[in-house]
Amino acid sequence: AEATGNTVATLQTWQRAGSGWTKVGPAVTAHIGSQGMSASPSAPRSATPMGSFTLTQAFGRDADPGTALPYLRTTPSDWWISQSGSLYNTHQRCSSGCRFNQGSPNEHLYYETPFYNYAVVIDYNTRNAGVVRQGAGSAFFLHVTDGAATAGCVAVPQAQVVRILRWLQPADHPRILIGVN
Repeated sequence: AEATGNTVATLQTWQRAGSGWTKVGPAVTAHIGSQGMSASPSAPRSATPMGSFTLTQAFGRDADPGTALPYLRTTPSDWWISQSGSLYNTHQRCSSGCRFNQGSPNEHLYYETPFYNYAVVIDYNTRNAGVVRQGAGSAFFLHVTDGAATAGCVAVPQAQVVRILRWLQPADHPRILIGVN
């Protein structure tokens, strides 16, 4: 984005080419947190985390579009946990007798459409990132946009999410860099 307070940014995919980088695909408008970006996001803020984060897993209500990332097709039993505790900032599958609230602040992934028709987990504050800090923010994804600012995710048109999912290769150790131009 042009500034930390912006809610609209540009997403551009890049690929290493020799000792440099080459653009892949078009630059697209992205919607980010309604409170812009932050170097230290927290649970009550709707700010997108700034930094460089791995992209290691994908999910969605719709069928796998052909990604090489591990892909979870969600069901009505899939949740992303944002309540404090040992499950904080993790995916959980449970339909009854769950160890978490089946409601706010947790997200019922299957029913969050069009946002989670397709999504990629941004490894900010996740186990894949090496540490999970309670209250430091959870549920940050690259997902489908509805044209409005997000609660902290990065959102682009569905066709672009699908293009990116098909392009990402785990062996390339894909990352998303979020910050000011």
